[in-house]
Amino acid sequence: MATQRRMTGTVAHVFFDNGHGSVLTTGSTVANRKYFIMDKGPNSNLPLSAGMIFQSPLTGIQITLTTGDRVYLIDETRVCKTSASFEFSDDAVDAGDDCHPSASIRSGVVSFSGSLEGLFMYDPVSSDFEDATWEILNKYCTMVEDTGSGSYTLTPRDENQSYLICELNSGREPGQTVNYLFAPIIFTSASLALALGDPQNKSISFQLGEGEPVFYQVPTA
Repeated sequence: MATQRRMTGTVAHVFFDNGHGSVLTTGSTVANRKYFIMDKGPNSNLPLSAGMIFQSPLTGIQITLTTGDRVYLIDETRVCKTSASFEFSDDAVDAGDDCHPSASIRSGVVSFSGSLEGLFMYDPVSSDFEDATWEILNKYCTMVEDTGSGSYTLTPRDENQSYLICELNSGREPGQTVNYLFAPIIFTSASLALALGDPQNKSISFQLGEGEPVFYQVPTA
């Protein structure tokens, strides 16, 4: 029997989208792109429920949107991190009585949260920060760009939810399975530590946004 190599790959790569992309209601999906289902029409061809993320077919016939469909086209940005953690929880509800005093049932409400460490890396060659710096800080700050010659651009604080894509097993070979953790998220805190003589050590924390987390498996493109 042939050996399965579904989980081959090692380092997890993290991507996110800041929620400013295109919302589509007509047309068809583009091959090998990721979409968040915002609404699903009564005769929809979309493969999953509203609030979930899916990847369009790698090749062949694409998915045609029908009346009532609304999807968000995800445009992921790589986030360089030193560590990442994710936590799921489902609270228990006390259902005990005098016959079963310690009985409990699941609440059915799943919570998802986590953190990323070591963000906002600085490139000493170009003197630039990665794009992730701007996109994450814009969740908390009004951003001002000054050209130095009297031109200023102000970007208001961004309150959109973001979309987290964690590729759990990078370094696969063609034909092996890529494992993703997808989730709509909201950032709940950001920490910037700039101790003298230390490398930049930044972290963000997040919780589940409007939608649900999805563990997703698909063959490597």
